[in-house]
Amino acid sequence: MRGAGCLPLAAMLLMVACARKPPMPAPAAARPPVTRATLRLQTPADLDTHGDVVIPMNAIVHQGSLPGVFVLSPHGRARFRLIKIGATRDGRAQILSGLNGNETLVLPPFHGVYDGSPVHPLTTTRRGQHGSR
Repeated sequence: MRGAGCLPLAAMLLMVACARKPPMPAPAAARPPVTRATLRLQTPADLDTHGDVVIPMNAIVHQGSLPGVFVLSPHGRARFRLIKIGATRDGRAQILSGLNGNETLVLPPFHGVYDGSPVHPLTTTRRGQHGSR
């Protein structure tokens, strides 16, 4: 018979397992920047006839069911920005809201890119150069 102060072995193991916390991942600032190509949007070159921004489809990322893009901040960080997509044609998407045409987009691959991650631009393409449009 067990005494009043005794716990079953399974309960003790559970308590020990819960007491050990897994190591925390390195903070974003400690992670090395990922190197990615970027695309510099320039108004009015990146506007369609309706005044909406047009971007390559491969620049669009879906977080769950929400479409967005990674915009490069002035401090070299990728910032996820929600967008509303309009018509798509020839590998390009009309952006109805979320971009004003003066941003720098981070281009794929997106492995290792998340909101707030440091990004080192490999190349920055402007529309009209190197056949980007």
